[in-house]
Amino acid sequence: MMLSGEQWLAQVFRPAVAGMGRARRDRSVGVVSVDPLRLVGARLAAQVEALGDTGVLTDEQERAALDTLEEAGIMPEARSVSTAMSSSMATSSFAPVAARAGSTPVAVREPAEPLDPPTLQGVLVGPRQLGQLDGQPVTLISAELWSDRILIDLYTNPGPEHRDRRARAAREQLDWMKRQRRGQATERPGRVVLGSPLADCTWELRDEQGTAYRRTGGSAESGDHLDRQRMQWSPAPPAHSERLTLLATDTTGTTVLNAEIPIPRSTT
Repeated sequence: MMLSGEQWLAQVFRPAVAGMGRARRDRSVGVVSVDPLRLVGARLAAQVEALGDTGVLTDEQERAALDTLEEAGIMPEARSVSTAMSSSMATSSFAPVAARAGSTPVAVREPAEPLDPPTLQGVLVGPRQLGQLDGQPVTLISAELWSDRILIDLYTNPGPEHRDRRARAAREQLDWMKRQRRGQATERPGRVVLGSPLADCTWELRDEQGTAYRRTGGSAESGDHLDRQRMQWSPAPPAHSERLTLLATDTTGTTVLNAEIPIPRSTT
């Protein structure tokens, strides 16, 4: 049986979106992860675009359907970018080696001397409010004290302006892909670098002893409603230090967050 565009929207699309909304709200079925819902949303978006390309859906119907997916929070992102820094960095020595005549000697990394494995010495468990960034609370998830480092894990809500930029970039990318499939001459949208409130800041760690901390690793997670940074610093704070100061500055050099974090110490 052939369905018209409006019949497909009424009999297939809208009931599917409504069913996902009920699954998200219904506590009796447990917590429903956003990722599976986005997977279903991606399939619906692909069907909407295919029906739009073949003329079953009008441009207005296609855009309205995609808007519905976006409002329901299950619109697939045009691309998912994850950033991660190396989990650890070790000091190694370099030495010149012989090279062909007339060439420049190069440096090669010699194997580092074996080091004692790091040990966990204390954990400060959140949540603990550190302040605000762009009007949104910044929350400490945890602080971990290791024998050779300290890790600080925090998050914030990116806020509506950041979500609007992500949605606009995704929509422009999807519109361009649709025109490409239809063979329409179109200019590819410029590459949009979507940062995040935490990733856009420059972070610095201090203590009352004047220790020279350096960033040696970490990871990041950014989405529509969660912006998270897990930052690793070396060396470990001195034994007689009691408190750390975490500073964040924006691109103009203005301090936007100044938070004190107690150093976790083992009670055993």
